[in-house]
Amino acid sequence: MAYLALAGGGTGGHFYPLLAFARYLRERKHPFEGLLFFGDRKGIEFKKRELLKGVVDQSFFLSMGKFKGYSTLRVLISALQTLRGSFEIARRLKGKKFIALTFGGYTGAPLGLLSALRNAPLFVHEQNAIPGMGNRILSQRARRVFITFPHAERYLPRKKVVLTGLPLRGELKEAKNLTRQEVLKKLGWEDKFTLTVLGGSQGAKALNGLAVQLSTLLGPEVRLLHLTGERNYRETLEGYRGVKPSCEVKVFPFREDMGNILRVTDLAISRAGASTSMELAYFGIPAIFVPYPYAVYNHQEENARYFVQGGGAYLFREGELSPQRVAQIVGEHLRDPSLNRQMGRAMGKLFIPNAEEKMLSHLLEVI
Repeated sequence: MAYLALAGGGTGGHFYPLLAFARYLRERKHPFEGLLFFGDRKGIEFKKRELLKGVVDQSFFLSMGKFKGYSTLRVLISALQTLRGSFEIARRLKGKKFIALTFGGYTGAPLGLLSALRNAPLFVHEQNAIPGMGNRILSQRARRVFITFPHAERYLPRKKVVLTGLPLRGELKEAKNLTRQEVLKKLGWEDKFTLTVLGGSQGAKALNGLAVQLSTLLGPEVRLLHLTGERNYRETLEGYRGVKPSCEVKVFPFREDMGNILRVTDLAISRAGASTSMELAYFGIPAIFVPYPYAVYNHQEENARYFVQGGGAYLFREGELSPQRVAQIVGEHLRDPSLNRQMGRAMGKLFIPNAEEKMLSHLLEVI
């Protein structure tokens, strides 16, 4: 029997798919000796470490270095930090047979390197339409590369690529099985058109400012549900206090019950990270995507284009979007419910289901 060593984090986009897959394994009495998690003590995975309890058998939080810059010095520093992380993981896996599964980002590099040194089977999951540098390198060594967006295949060894989609938290699946009215009753909210603004786990200052201004342009028939991200919550609250919203406004830094939130959302404004965008697709929610302009390889814009080309979303670069334009789009969806339904159906068709089952079937091949 082999252990399954999991690595992924830094941001929610890497951590939550890993967590979803680990929970899937735990619920199905997985065939591994145990589940071991490796993350960064400065990443979101450390802040949310309580979520790992009862899901993995052991969690290890190490000092891991991010890949920053392309200068010779920065590349050397990143390489040394990755090597140090590999040695730390090696100590914890000493004497253990293991299979490695990484979920992208800098936190996957040390485990990926160790798998090469130990000749252990390596599997990689890529969340975005354009893979990051770490996954491009690890893909050369991996047995299989699981991808979320079909477009990602062009950047990776094609014979190794498997289109699996993105693992989803069970909480999201449970919420989708409820009716809108059941969720509204649970939340204690009345039924009205709900526009949800998603700042992501790290927040999005530009989207937060946009939402504050937008709140003065929408009518009382609209609920503006705003998740700011913890970093920008207080600042955004002050912003709302400085204006006079003309619609209903609900502001939160973050919600653990995202399934409930998405189940009652009619239209979303969001960055185009892989996890958030695929969760919107799962619920069939039309979206106004505003990609983070400094994402590596501009991967968020490529993520968004997948949904735009499929007819489920709008795409605006950060400098192109105004509160007036968003209010116009919201008005169009309010006046023409068939438009919302049509784009919602298109969004839902772009979701790729059963990622967990597909991934596990390939892991079982090497046990």
